[in-house]
Amino acid sequence: MVVTWTVAADWSLRTLTLKVPTRVADRLLASSSVLSCERGAEAAPAEAVSEAHPGSLRPGVFDDTAVFDRQPVTLAHLRALRTYSYAADQLYIVFSTSGGAEVLPLQTIEKRVEQGWLGVIVAGASDLPESLLSPWVKEATPASEADEGPHFGHDSARQDDSSGADLGLAGGDQAAVRRVHGERAKEHNLRLLAMARGVPDLRSLDTGRSGVLSVAVWEGLLTPGPLDLTPFRAPSTDRWRRGSGLPLGVLGPVQIYATNADPACEGKGHSPFCRHTRDRGLAQSDDLLSVSDLPVRDDWDWCSKCGGYSARRLTDTQLSYYRAAHRLHDIAGQLDDEHTYRAPVEPEALRKRLDELKAWEPGGHENVNWDGRWRWREVVGDLRRRAESNRLRTAP
Repeated sequence: MVVTWTVAADWSLRTLTLKVPTRVADRLLASSSVLSCERGAEAAPAEAVSEAHPGSLRPGVFDDTAVFDRQPVTLAHLRALRTYSYAADQLYIVFSTSGGAEVLPLQTIEKRVEQGWLGVIVAGASDLPESLLSPWVKEATPASEADEGPHFGHDSARQDDSSGADLGLAGGDQAAVRRVHGERAKEHNLRLLAMARGVPDLRSLDTGRSGVLSVAVWEGLLTPGPLDLTPFRAPSTDRWRRGSGLPLGVLGPVQIYATNADPACEGKGHSPFCRHTRDRGLAQSDDLLSVSDLPVRDDWDWCSKCGGYSARRLTDTQLSYYRAAHRLHDIAGQLDDEHTYRAPVEPEALRKRLDELKAWEPGGHENVNWDGRWRWREVVGDLRRRAESNRLRTAP
């Protein structure tokens, strides 16, 4: 990385002055070099360069030096990075003995260094392995171009495997590039998306600087609207709001972000994409809940336009459970005697679907007593008994 040997820059002439080791100088001055370089003053040994410019960008700070040899980043390094790199304001993987491996915006790194933080920069978004990124970019981009747009939550009329697809990770991939023009811009968004997905609290990515994460990247991280949690409500006599009493299971820990999640505070709760928040994405001042917090109270004051919050995008296991729960809830509705407008249910097909749903297991945790497993199977068993009762009652 040439910038690590930069000691001066003249942007009016588009010229950088470098002090480099002899081997690097030979490569830059060779006829095969893609850069136009001229020999300046007498070259100095690399050690002398480091001593003469202790705050300069030396190898081991931002370049591809082995991680073992990385040098702690300083304020001088970060200021130089802002000066020499047009794409400095992005996300970085950093490592420190105090915080371990983290993903941080550049401004957050600067604030920490000012407070005495000692750490190294491991990689930026542009450094992510091409072997992983290229296939992913190709897969996400064509799908986004063919997509007609997001579909909120769950469509009870759809029983195929694409129901709720806009809530999952793949839907996030498409959202991050859907309204972005240019292949490089799309790839950049996906690189930032990949970096941000491992961050425990997404609010930490808000630095108050515009442009670090675009709204498209936020859309890749969060659902376009609230989750449809009807299947997880308690059974009731209200035909429009009654649920099936299913356990939240793997959906319980899913993060919920809202501008205001306290009904006691003035103002409704909005999602980061609500027009009332000017589509700003997440802010550090937003509230963080989990899906398991929602059933605890019934006085949430959510915005009627956006639904009040956005959830962190569902993993494949969480999306699979969300779909299975809605299918089970749909079957319960089909068996409800009051819903006479529903089409007749073929008993054998219904039993087969219930057997498939009873066997649902979280991916990678087969035969494990996952949270809610007992209640899940109890609901399935009750529906099977109702289905059999209906079959006997309608049999000729």
